[in-house]
Amino acid sequence: MARYRIGIDVGGTFTDFVLYDQEGGEMRLTKVATTPADPSQGILTGIEKLGIDLADVESAAHGTTTATNTLIERDGAKTAFLTTEGFRDTLEIRRANRQELYDAQWTPPPALVPRRHRLEIKERLYWNGEVATPLDEAQVEDVIETLKARDIEAVAICFIHSYQHPKHEMRVKEMVQKAMPDAFVTASSEVTQEMREFERGSTVAANAFVGPRVESYLDNLSRGLRDAGLKTDVSVMQSNGGVATIDEAKSVPAKMARSGPAGGAMALQRLSELTGIPELVGIDIGGTSADVSVIVESRPRWTSPLLIEWGMPVLFPSVDVVSIGAGGGSIAWIDEGGILHVGPQSAGADPGPACYDTSGTEPTSTDAQVVLGRIDPGQFLGGEMTIRKDLSEKVVADKVGGPLNLGLEEAADGMLKIMENNMMQAIRYVTVEKGYDPRDFALVGLGGGGAMYCTTLARELGMKRALVPTGPGVLSAWGLLTVDMVQDRSKTVLRRRRALSNIDLEETFNELRESIYQSFLRQGISPHDVKMEYYLDLQYYGQVYSLSVSLGDLAQKTGDIPSKDDIRVAEAGTISVKLDLDEQGRVNVTDEVLDEATEHFHSEHEREYGHADPEQEVQVVHARVFGSASVQKPEIPKGVKGGSDAAGALRTTRQVYFDGSYRDTNVYTREKLQPGNMIAGPAVVEEPTSTTILPPGASIEVDEYGNMLIETGAQ
Repeated sequence: MARYRIGIDVGGTFTDFVLYDQEGGEMRLTKVATTPADPSQGILTGIEKLGIDLADVESAAHGTTTATNTLIERDGAKTAFLTTEGFRDTLEIRRANRQELYDAQWTPPPALVPRRHRLEIKERLYWNGEVATPLDEAQVEDVIETLKARDIEAVAICFIHSYQHPKHEMRVKEMVQKAMPDAFVTASSEVTQEMREFERGSTVAANAFVGPRVESYLDNLSRGLRDAGLKTDVSVMQSNGGVATIDEAKSVPAKMARSGPAGGAMALQRLSELTGIPELVGIDIGGTSADVSVIVESRPRWTSPLLIEWGMPVLFPSVDVVSIGAGGGSIAWIDEGGILHVGPQSAGADPGPACYDTSGTEPTSTDAQVVLGRIDPGQFLGGEMTIRKDLSEKVVADKVGGPLNLGLEEAADGMLKIMENNMMQAIRYVTVEKGYDPRDFALVGLGGGGAMYCTTLARELGMKRALVPTGPGVLSAWGLLTVDMVQDRSKTVLRRRRALSNIDLEETFNELRESIYQSFLRQGISPHDVKMEYYLDLQYYGQVYSLSVSLGDLAQKTGDIPSKDDIRVAEAGTISVKLDLDEQGRVNVTDEVLDEATEHFHSEHEREYGHADPEQEVQVVHARVFGSASVQKPEIPKGVKGGSDAAGALRTTRQVYFDGSYRDTNVYTREKLQPGNMIAGPAVVEEPTSTTILPPGASIEVDEYGNMLIETGAQ
């Protein structure tokens, strides 16, 4: 039996690893520098550093920023967009909203596909499937010749009403694939069955744009790991909070657009279960960005569509993560008016902060932390990497302190306060602006930098509790070991509640459910191991935006395992709420289910927007189904509770800058802390993957799992 399970999270600066030994129940953590040119090389370096035989690895789960970075940096494939005649500029027009409402000089970012590569096809179907304009196949052949002449690498196809009636799209895809077998070709009806032409077009364009690069990356990774001795398949984290096989991930690569941050959010869910704290806010601070996510009633929030950046939505459900340019490599700069900013520009992994002594010349937030004594130059990454304080002091003094006429410490402290303000705005966005009171939550510090900021942020927001889990710097990688295999499907319904046929809704749910079962069969998973969750997107009639309401979960019971040709389910399943199944395992939707969903929609609308109108007619917009196959979760051993005295973990005392002056500050070694130990601030707790900063007035108690529970001192 294979011994190990491994989680790998590729970030913008570092690649994190968590190795779980199933025999001894122990975990090993490590980090290596990310290799941006080919991230798979950094992964192989990290595995070599772990010193294990890959033949002993039972499973490997992997999160990556490849798809996200490809979209944001606009360095994907040379892509063409084929659409119905008259709709060439849909990607350019977008919606009527603006990112900068009052800036008359604001220019929107360019469309993902330039206009010269957006080509029109003579065809048109009505909403009911009737043919308004037959598909002109001769013109399609001419367009294909144009694509070949332009050396197009990827083709996105998006026709009007194809989310309901895809026959024209699929015929054009067939013709393009036959003529251009090396191109990545994707049709919108295969990617999403939701309405709204711009969002659907944006989704399929993004899928085509990232397709070749993601395929190449995953193929290189799979080949490299296989050559190194890995016998098992690698699973890939998706935006929806679950993993899929590499082949399944390559089929819709845009679903990886939140692959990395989603791992951290799912780790929060597991942490909520372990600690018994149902409401958590996680701030995952890496080298490039800070990702903020929320756990409510021990479950992550999710959102759809996912907005990659302004004007680039993708119609996939995603764990609700807000990302801002606030990481360890965020660069401080002064604008023309003499105002100090930090980020979103980042020094990243190359060249990195000035203190790394790898040719970085800009002041970063990491340099500011070094200046203030919060990072020990000799203990960074557990002593594996020595950093230079003198370089941090010079670059902060020359590029921030001097121009602003500030002392060295004032300049560094000002940089961090700006970072903290940016992070607080992101936390308010996922709590206050969603109808939640942040004071009801505990703030969790994740990533290499989260533990440095979380106590101060929590205190400023009135949050009385914060939490730093074991191995915070690699918690996203740990989260990859805790997530299930997940597939999701959705389809537009768009019927008012009073005009909705329960039979039609049942057929829609069952169609989506069958598609999910087929996906799991391709991945080697029996349908009897799959749990289904059903949702309806509801809105008041006349609204643009909708809210998702859960109808309940379904776990399949025993029965004959269906083949790929016979996907019928033999036994009824278990349910929650009022959702029911017939003898073939098909969903029954009753009036009681819809009434309950409508009532829940009113209450959710009241919470999120501050008002509700039960007398207003409700409309069903989309039906959604999530299917999940559970994976074995790592067992987290409990430690033996000791006394409150943490003297055994005290390493040294040094001067650290707090509240305008240096203070004598105890420095503790995290690995030597025992359950029950208590620490009073000011203090610093060091570990190989992170550093926890405990300001004066705050205190720590170590729980039975080794997590540091923090009383922030907030009033």
